[in-house]
Amino acid sequence: MSTRKVVDLNKFSNELGDFANVSLKAKRKAVISGIARSIPSLVAASPVDTGMYAASWAMTALENSVILGNYAPYAGIIEYGARPHRPPLGPLLNWAKRVLGSNSQPPDFEPKVWALAKAVQNKIAAVGQQPKHIMENMIPTIIENIRQELQNA
Repeated sequence: MSTRKVVDLNKFSNELGDFANVSLKAKRKAVISGIARSIPSLVAASPVDTGMYAASWAMTALENSVILGNYAPYAGIIEYGARPHRPPLGPLLNWAKRVLGSNSQPPDFEPKVWALAKAVQNKIAAVGQQPKHIMENMIPTIIENIRQELQNA
């Protein structure tokens, strides 16, 4: 599941105030530049374990819109959270191994690795996963970056 926000350039122009003297081509370029300028902030705000989520931010510029999203398989869970469920133990064992700095290998993980993985699995089964709202929290920064690019146009 990926997270992404679609910005319609025809409607988004109204969000940025009165820039009637700026051509549509310049507005399009400013939106693209502003969003591209925001990607390093999204990467910096991303939780890092393996680095896959932070490296999965991407932008696609179309004729009338720009799509910004994170395409890591678990991006939706990081952005929006998840209700209680029992996640598979394998990825949690690998995560616990990294967190604890263990050199043990499957299937002979150290007891502390098993304990941490099972505790996290049980916690997620009981309360779910809280959303981090990485993209949502970055919207004001993205808008400000676009606004600055428009002022420079």
